[in-house]
Amino acid sequence: MPDPDASVVVPARDEGPRLERTLASLAAQRFEGRFEVIVVASGARTVAVARAHSIVDRVVIDDRQAGPGPARNRGASATDGEVLLFTDADTVVPPSWVRRHRRHYATPDVVGVGGPLRPLEDGLRHRVLFRLLSDWWYRACWPTGFVQQPGCNCSVRRTAFEAVDGFDDSLGFLEDTDLSLRLRREGTLVYDHACPVDTSSRRQERVGYGRLCWIYLVGYLEYVLPGRSPTRDYF
Repeated sequence: MPDPDASVVVPARDEGPRLERTLASLAAQRFEGRFEVIVVASGARTVAVARAHSIVDRVVIDDRQAGPGPARNRGASATDGEVLLFTDADTVVPPSWVRRHRRHYATPDVVGVGGPLRPLEDGLRHRVLFRLLSDWWYRACWPTGFVQQPGCNCSVRRTAFEAVDGFDDSLGFLEDTDLSLRLRREGTLVYDHACPVDTSSRRQERVGYGRLCWIYLVGYLEYVLPGRSPTRDYF
């Protein structure tokens, strides 16, 4: 059988009930080609959910539980597709998600694609703040070169991913931003504002939007300052 046109990697740590929604949204994809789904799972219920779902091609046991970056790298190493897509186990993707990401790679120069986030939970506050922080922020930053593919809505060309050695396993925070910035030397990164995903706002509820913005600001400063690293284990 020929290699798939795209591979989807889903890191899932103790996400049994939420993972079911994610996999259901992947099963509903309208994509003319062939794509595979790899779940990097830990926790008995999460592993069971992943193994039971028909859309999942492979389950990789995340015995290290070292964070999303290492989990995504392990998943990527088990894939065969030309394009790697990443989402999270608390995220629901639209039926056109794989197709919209994949079509950008018809342009040879494109090495990565990112899109906006919307809240799974209802409420005006969540909708407004997600639009501001997880869409307009990206639209403002992308033209300046500060590209930030969110980990639950991003894709990369395999050759570029391998050229930059994937996600940095040493980063417990901003690993997706770091990958995006390193990918710039390999080609063009596209922000597709019409390709959103719905993701859980539980972190925002737990931490608060104000404190979350402060955590990111400090993380960005740690990232750019010599001798510092955004090693927070917040996520």
